[in-house]
Amino acid sequence: MIEKTVFDNNVVLITESDSSSRTAALGFWFAAGSRYENKENRGISHLTEHLLFKGTEKLNTRETALTFDRMGGFVNAFTERENVCLYSVVPSLNGNFETACSCLFDMCENCTFPEDEFSKEKNVVKSEILSLDDDSDESALDELARSVWDDETLTRTIGGSVKEVDSLSLEKVRAFYAEYFVHGELVIVAAGKIDAELLKKKASLLSLHKKVPDYKTEFHFTKPAVWKSGVNIVKTRFLQSQIFATFQIEGPLTEKESYALCILDAIAGGTMSSRLFQTLREKHGLCYSVYSFFTFYENAYLWSSYVTADKDNALQTVELLMEELRNLREEKISDEEFENAKKHICGEEIMGSCDNEYIMKRHQKNLSLGFPLRSTEEVLECIRNIEKSDIISLIEKIFRKEKMNLLVYGPSLSSRVKKEILCLAK
Repeated sequence: MIEKTVFDNNVVLITESDSSSRTAALGFWFAAGSRYENKENRGISHLTEHLLFKGTEKLNTRETALTFDRMGGFVNAFTERENVCLYSVVPSLNGNFETACSCLFDMCENCTFPEDEFSKEKNVVKSEILSLDDDSDESALDELARSVWDDETLTRTIGGSVKEVDSLSLEKVRAFYAEYFVHGELVIVAAGKIDAELLKKKASLLSLHKKVPDYKTEFHFTKPAVWKSGVNIVKTRFLQSQIFATFQIEGPLTEKESYALCILDAIAGGTMSSRLFQTLREKHGLCYSVYSFFTFYENAYLWSSYVTADKDNALQTVELLMEELRNLREEKISDEEFENAKKHICGEEIMGSCDNEYIMKRHQKNLSLGFPLRSTEEVLECIRNIEKSDIISLIEKIFRKEKMNLLVYGPSLSSRVKKEILCLAK
């Protein structure tokens, strides 16, 4: 049974108990991230996330690590543009869930941020930033954000720059933690073999937090992000061309449209049997990586196709990519494609139902989109109720050429190739 509770301190708790499960997942979502930062504190969300593990009033860094290592479980965290998440998955035996609860609740309210740990972790974060700068995939995704949106909060890198992180003081981090973690918006989600009553008791005793919006009529970012169509050819030091053909999705999507989008994505590029994978990799052998994906933020939505290609094959790759996207717009999808894609999405959901981390994250995502909190069987029913006409309507809504952004990110291309790419995108 799925249960949502909002406490007097404004903390939101979502639980889905499964007494037969052998694991338990617990996550804390804070309304922080790069979109909440300003010029004076860029990178502070990510740095604070790292510092959550550097000791509380009860446990030091090593003791925190040993607590989870002894259980055979793990504790982790990540920073996004609109969220920081602290979470854990542990085997549900020997009081492990209770121990994990104690640690995570402690970390979300009682971090001490020792000075020596602060300086060391700064270096760790700077090293991570440099490693991401050396990662062509990560660099390309950051460039994609700059290419498609005219919104500074969406286009800035999540971790900030080395210089920006260097400028952050311990006092700023402590103040940010107090505002956005100890007293900011907080959503707690748990799934698996959990003790829901224990969670309710602990959540109710937390400090007063800011109210979590309902995500139906209340949002943090209300003005739609300005979309930038067109073609961008960006020269980099990397050896392969990374090519994105991206379309704006005019949101917000309905729950039904979100399931239809999953099916559409499986048809277009999200599976091995998809059109893009079969054409660009299997038929023509032009690439190793080819897939599609969609991304939602509060006021910005997109669908994108992605393919990497050797410099000498960049033009042919763009040509075939444009042709497949044109076919998707102009030629009806077959009944076989539709049914296969629907079965694939149902299969993914069934496999996800065996993973409490997946269930936990799905509930948080649906809450943030203003969708109902559904069981696996309810989700499967929603997917099975999608008709082919729903996919066709979504194609007509999304794949509008005037809303396409084509990004070619890679080694220098000749003037002739650039000119031909520009012509292909018209």
